[in-house]
Amino acid sequence: MPQHIHSSLTHVLLLWITTLSVVQLGFIVFFFTAGQYPSEPEIPLGGGKMLTFRATEVNRNIKWVTKSPDERLISGAEGGKVLKIKRDGYYFLTLQVTLNSCNAKALWHRVSLKAKDKDLLKGWINNNTCSTGSLAKVEELPAGSTLEVTVNKTAPSETINEEESHLDIIYIFKPWK
Repeated sequence: MPQHIHSSLTHVLLLWITTLSVVQLGFIVFFFTAGQYPSEPEIPLGGGKMLTFRATEVNRNIKWVTKSPDERLISGAEGGKVLKIKRDGYYFLTLQVTLNSCNAKALWHRVSLKAKDKDLLKGWINNNTCSTGSLAKVEELPAGSTLEVTVNKTAPSETINEEESHLDIIYIFKPWK
């Protein structure tokens, strides 16, 4: 008699463990698939889209020229001086501004990336390297925001190094809540 009860409890326990395993596996598959949130066709969930802009200098103003255009996400405005955000989302911003030469005796030059008069990135050009180095930040930006980079250079001979000055932006899809 004890043998028969022990055998049936073993079967119940195995059935229970199997059921829990199947439910757990189903949850893991459901949680880690793209069907969890709506996604954009060109940008898979969890993915992003990188846009790279290089700096050119026109009449002492920085103009941003895209190396990887995507007008659905970001477009140039005011002749490329301002970048306009087209979609809500998270944006990973990386900025580096380098001068061809800089006056070692001058005060450090201030560089800022602004969105609606708010400094998102702020740094100074080091007089030894003539560069800000990499400035980076993740920011949630709504559609319609504008990005503008300002540099307060003091001498007309200080020009932007167009090969080493760049703005990289990675767009990350923001699922609705």
